[in-house]
Amino acid sequence: MSNQIFNVQLNKNKQNFECPEHNSILEGGLRHGLAMRYECSNGTCGVCKARLINGDIKKIKHHDYALSADELDNQEFLMCCHAPGSELELEVDLIGDVRSIPVQEIQIKIKNIHFVSDDMAIVSVRTPRSKTLQFMAGQDVELSFKGVVSRYPIASCPCHGMELEFHIRNIKANKFSQLVFSKQIKDKSKLDLTGPKGVFVLKETSTKPMVFIAWDGGFAPIRSLVEHAFSLEMSNPMTFYWAYPASDPAPYFDNHAQSWHAVMDDYHYQTVACEFDRSNENDCHKVAKQIYDSLDHDMVNQSEVYISAPAEVLIYLGEFLLENGLNESQLIASPI
Repeated sequence: MSNQIFNVQLNKNKQNFECPEHNSILEGGLRHGLAMRYECSNGTCGVCKARLINGDIKKIKHHDYALSADELDNQEFLMCCHAPGSELELEVDLIGDVRSIPVQEIQIKIKNIHFVSDDMAIVSVRTPRSKTLQFMAGQDVELSFKGVVSRYPIASCPCHGMELEFHIRNIKANKFSQLVFSKQIKDKSKLDLTGPKGVFVLKETSTKPMVFIAWDGGFAPIRSLVEHAFSLEMSNPMTFYWAYPASDPAPYFDNHAQSWHAVMDDYHYQTVACEFDRSNENDCHKVAKQIYDSLDHDMVNQSEVYISAPAEVLIYLGEFLLENGLNESQLIASPI
């Protein structure tokens, strides 16, 4: 069965994307990295309203949300319940920046916990269909279970909608992680999520090369940013440096970072084995220098540089980079 693909033009935002005739317009836009407003994706909330300017749409599912007579006269419709029937021109109100996203409170359910090592868990969760988390790549949230709260970056791309991923390291001082590794938090457990928070987000309109630097579990928000850049089909050259303890054979998700070569030709990946452990007893100045010495400095100075690392490492590494000629506006950093 053929599935025709139509171009959808957003006139207000000067953006466009391709959407198959059997997919909802909302699904097509999210898959292409557009920050569309929505909550439920099933026709209940009405948040994903758009206005049809040119073209034909077709209804592919029922919606309980009732559009007013004025909205119908204005050619408004719900993107989650309609697919393109031709080339389209729409008026859509996209999210402008992190400040326009409200903090949300959602009860989520653990879908799966995969222990990739004795002290790292990949936790996948699902939001309810009626309340999907609206966030931007690189942001983080607070997770709560029976009164125990901890803050984690989202490791997944906003294009995946209801499924979120978190990378949780087993840290004795962190009660939440202890609940995960003692398996008190397990498959089907319900958690409370509050967020999103943070401003560690992609400069989507920049044409500069992109350099990403992660310390260990700082890979989580970096992964969200990189895969969001892929969904936007950004052509900026991309380099990823991943610092990890020299005592480990490789970073915990090394194969995943290598797999990005298949998605993007102009992608370079380098691991940086450093003398650090995961306690708070590290010589952060020494580690920052080890990371700094591994970088291609000429390339870095021409790039937008995204760093996810402990605060002390960030401070020292930032100082090294700025002293070497990086413009402060090109440095985007998030402590972990």
